Amino acid sequence: MPLSIERPAIASSPLSVVLTAHNEGSHIHDVVKAWLAFLDSLKRDYEIVLVDDGSSDDTGREADALAGQFSKLRAFHHPQRRGLGASLRTGIEAAQFPLLCYATANKDFLPADLQRFLDTIDKLDLAIGYRIGHIPGWLVWLDRLYRIFVRVIFGMGLERRDCWPGWSGIRRRLLGRWIFGVRVRDPECAFCLGRRHIFGRIPIQSNSSFALIEIVAKANFQGCLLGEVPVTYVPRMGKADDPQNPRQVRREIWALFRRPDFGPAILPAPKIVDDSTSTNPPN
Repeated sequence: MPLSIERPAIASSPLSVVLTAHNEGSHIHDVVKAWLAFLDSLKRDYEIVLVDDGSSDDTGREADALAGQFSKLRAFHHPQRRGLGASLRTGIEAAQFPLLCYATANKDFLPADLQRFLDTIDKLDLAIGYRIGHIPGWLVWLDRLYRIFVRVIFGMGLERRDCWPGWSGIRRRLLGRWIFGVRVRDPECAFCLGRRHIFGRIPIQSNSSFALIEIVAKANFQGCLLGEVPVTYVPRMGKADDPQNPRQVRREIWALFRRPDFGPAILPAPKIVDDSTSTNPPN
């Protein structure tokens, strides 16, 4: 059932931030401190839910040490690596506040970019990031030539490309568009802000990073109002964010296509009868 167009203001509400981590021990301390500093500047109640996804380094120990030092931080652990989707599921279930943000606990994203999401969330149900600032030089020139061609031949002006998710990202974006109707620039961006209550109707089924597309697809199907927000992206060279077995991902896509889970059914409110207008005499 589509959600109401009228949405209460929520941008200044308390905030839960879910950070997912796997083998981030070398800089988890700096990342958490950066998030704490920014969230403190918002002057509101907040919490950070840090999910360690079966790390083999000292990520878990660092997370527990930080949780003991900062009361706003709670740490959760998976004994074995289960995937980004499973980490998000753990973090979202633990979140308590009306606003919910999720991101990866590394230096790929800047905490200060969350302000862009907060500036627009009053009009939306889910604000989805798209990664900017990392476009190959050859693609910049090719895109420029294409825009010139379209303007000369068709008299149309096209916007400059500001997002490049890579060839694998392009393939998954097309997959999400063709199969699930996800029409956003970067559905696999792991930086998002939403109203927490909508996640009750879009439970995450995928354990892999395909969960990022799943969330957007389900929110779109439920009639949630989606928006896109540019985020600065500084990728680490030579490290995959969430390597997965392709066969596992295919199984998850097929399961989501065949039997999507939209959570518990929402029963209609009971009808209230005003007895004061009844023409029947009292007993």
